[in-house]
Amino acid sequence: MNKKEQERLTQVELDTKTISTDVRLIQKDISVIKTNHLKHIEDDVKKIDMRLWAILLLLVASLFIPFVKTLW
Repeated sequence: MNKKEQERLTQVELDTKTISTDVRLIQKDISVIKTNHLKHIEDDVKKIDMRLWAILLLLVASLFIPFVKTLW
């Protein structure tokens, strides 16, 4: 093996280690997102859902109350 091939192999090994490190970091980030951020997003969606139901209830009540008052 000549010097040029040896240098090329060394560079490939370094690139492989760098890629391996990057993959581990990405896996860690995905794990954090799955375990933490998705829970917070789910909680926020539940809050928004409850607020929408409350608004709907107020709208229905605001339409229904005048109708009931006219009956009395």
